[in-house]
Amino acid sequence: MDRLSYEYISFGHNYEDLPMEILIKIFEYLNPTDILIAGLVCRRWLEASQHTDFMELFTLSFNQVNFTDDSPPIKDFQETFRNFRSVTFNNVEFGSTEKFGGILTEDVHELSIKNCDIREKKLKEIISPICNLKTLRIEACRELLMDGRLFDIEKENKALMETLSSVENLSLANNRYLSDALFNRIVSFMPNIERLDLSGCHISFHQGLYRKFYPGSQLEPSESVLTFLHISDYIEKNSAKLKYLNLSLTLIDGKSLETLANTPELKLESLMLRSCDQISNPGILRLVQVQQNLTSLDLSLSMRVTDQTICEIVTALPRLKVLKARRCRALTDISVRELLKLTELRTLDVSECDSITGIGFIDGISNKKFTNLRELYVSALNICSNTVMKITEAFPELTILDVSCCFNSVTDLCVQLIIKNLVKLRYLNVEMCDKITDAGLTGLSMGDELAEYLEEQRENEKKSENKPPQDQAASSSSPKESPSQVIERLMVEREQNYYKISLGSKAETEIKHDAKRKKAMQEMCETDSCEENASGYGISRLRGLRVLKLGGCNRVTDVSLKYSFKLRELKELGLERCYQVSIEGMKAIADNCPSIEILNLAECHTINDKAVEYITEHLHRLTRLSLEKCIQLTDFSLDYISMNCKALQLTMQIQAT
Repeated sequence: MDRLSYEYISFGHNYEDLPMEILIKIFEYLNPTDILIAGLVCRRWLEASQHTDFMELFTLSFNQVNFTDDSPPIKDFQETFRNFRSVTFNNVEFGSTEKFGGILTEDVHELSIKNCDIREKKLKEIISPICNLKTLRIEACRELLMDGRLFDIEKENKALMETLSSVENLSLANNRYLSDALFNRIVSFMPNIERLDLSGCHISFHQGLYRKFYPGSQLEPSESVLTFLHISDYIEKNSAKLKYLNLSLTLIDGKSLETLANTPELKLESLMLRSCDQISNPGILRLVQVQQNLTSLDLSLSMRVTDQTICEIVTALPRLKVLKARRCRALTDISVRELLKLTELRTLDVSECDSITGIGFIDGISNKKFTNLRELYVSALNICSNTVMKITEAFPELTILDVSCCFNSVTDLCVQLIIKNLVKLRYLNVEMCDKITDAGLTGLSMGDELAEYLEEQRENEKKSENKPPQDQAASSSSPKESPSQVIERLMVEREQNYYKISLGSKAETEIKHDAKRKKAMQEMCETDSCEENASGYGISRLRGLRVLKLGGCNRVTDVSLKYSFKLRELKELGLERCYQVSIEGMKAIADNCPSIEILNLAECHTINDKAVEYITEHLHRLTRLSLEKCIQLTDFSLDYISMNCKALQLTMQIQAT
């Protein structure tokens, strides 16, 4: 008996005895959440998960808590055996804690204090023990800066100066009480700053302010106003080190950009000018002509950016890798055509630019492959389905694709081509694309339509091999009706033959059609010929997909969730306003997508208490759950959430009956 017991205990492989080098190599293939979960298996795996290569992946975040000495989270933080490189305090009340000082150690490299009611004494207690701090963010802390006396006693700050001397990344964003004197005092502790963020600060750029308030010496720092004169003076003195500058959400103008461009020895690599309405073409043109080391440029929500600006950027910055021009409404197809000439471009965002159509994309693509582009954002553009299809063929290495709010452009055929061509996708956003049905996500009845499109494309390439393609309507490059559309049309015609006069509304008619379509798809999936019908591509082909947003795609039903959603890596799923999703689909999601952390079911009126029970019991990693306006829920759902969801971070919005 003892021998059998010994053999039973010794049966199988003891994976905890693997060499540490092999464990670390295995962990490199996991995403951060999986590494964290694997660290709970045994002490050796915990040791592997705490390797220096993985510590940068995790942030210890305190959100909306009130610290007291003898209760969580301070007590738990003191007793933890984990090490963290990054710590964030967001909207935290530090209270009268006495034990907080010294909790953070030299292992911390990144510290963020955002929107906190904190005083100078407590700030020093937190920062002083951290001797290897690389990143410091003090954002939206009004009480800390309001009196203007932060760090004003020099003899008390010698130790702090030694602590902060290693800081390379400083963010003072969204501090309305930041002044010249405070800014100069803070940066004086940090001689090695390479990245500076002043976004959202109240900066004065007008020269008249200096003449009025500083008639004698303009270099005298103000105790109440933050001026660009002192910022530019600091930039000039540290131009050899500064590589990143963020002046988003400020009133920076063209003249200030020219001043920035003419700063000797300044070689910026990244410049953020998001939502800067005062910048003008001459200032940007001068800047890009001089700062030719720029690889990342953000001009989003800057209304004065035009095609001329983009053309000059393309000419002056051929090594640009990131360009964001979201909601720059003056841009047209000319800009897109020019941007696609940047061979090293990795991220392109031209979302919400009303004047951009598919012509610019198709002309710029011109049967070429762009293997460097990884992220493409074309949300809310006036493009046709043919453009979306061309995008899927031209950018095979995409990991992020956002085509949300392209209402009539993203069809089932477009979804099939996305699944077929973009197998490396990690993020897909097709919100508000209400042409998408179960056929597009499952591939059912899409084989003939897909084959016909591909054959037509091959014939077109042969006929016009040297002719640049023109933007065409979606109907010209795809068959007029798919098999599923034919079935739907026949059902409608049959119903019209039986009922010559309809007393129902258009909405009621659509609801009936959707119900019949769902029933037909369900029957097709349950028959033996399911594999023959599914000659297209299912969404599960995108095995590495981690974020999928289907909000507003109200033709998507439980059929897609049951028969196609087998995504083991999926972390975030948005199904808000998908009215035909019910408990059957939720069971399939919970069983086949176990890694989901964020789930949005807002306005899914068919979700009930049973669905919430199943979700909370099986999705153990849920950190965010939105159930807003799910009108069938009762207090039982709150009980299931409180019993089963141990990792929830945000308060749910629930409308109960």
